[in-house]
Amino acid sequence: MTRTPTATRQRSGSPLVPVGDARTVAVQTVDVRTVDGVRAVDGRATAITVMTPIKPGMTPLVRLVMFAGEHLSVLAEALVKLSFIHYARWSIVTGLPYNGPPQEKERLHYDYLFFETNFNGTWDEYIDAFSEVVPNRMKAIWGTSFGFPGPRPVGPFKAYIHANDLAVDHYYGAYPEATTKTVLAALRLREKLDAFRVKATDITDPDDFKRAYDAFLVDIQHDL
Repeated sequence: MTRTPTATRQRSGSPLVPVGDARTVAVQTVDVRTVDGVRAVDGRATAITVMTPIKPGMTPLVRLVMFAGEHLSVLAEALVKLSFIHYARWSIVTGLPYNGPPQEKERLHYDYLFFETNFNGTWDEYIDAFSEVVPNRMKAIWGTSFGFPGPRPVGPFKAYIHANDLAVDHYYGAYPEATTKTVLAALRLREKLDAFRVKATDITDPDDFKRAYDAFLVDIQHDL
């Protein structure tokens, strides 16, 4: 008997269940923003978790693409342009751990590509940016999964991510109202303020302190 590859979605307290034939998943839309959007947003940060079945024999290629992305600086430079991303990671799931009863042992029929990310902005803006900035990398990674329509045009790509986006049961951000740019600016500001504090201890003349303080303000103005 031939098993048809399926895309999957994780429901709270339930096993992986099919949401559609992988051959047609690219045109099936599941608006998780309406169903699960509240749980996937904390302040200005949003989470996406995607799990897609990898075609038989393609897992080694996925590992190679991941290795290249990690060790080739030219590939990393493109992602740096996406400064609104807090975190992004791809991993490969080859099996589910068995923790004893009442859990039933489950064997996966395919390896799965697991993607998780946190970012600032809307769901659509995030997928648009991936499609525009790193289309070849998206094709190299997700092209090994069933049903992937390609990163361009972006419409079918969004439908594919929608159909395989997992529900988020809990989402927490340490700085929910801060964007990645805000956090980086705060870190730079703290470093420069610490340096100025050390320098200021040796300044005894008020005019010299004013000049040093004015120079400090000019230096940090872009991070305020």
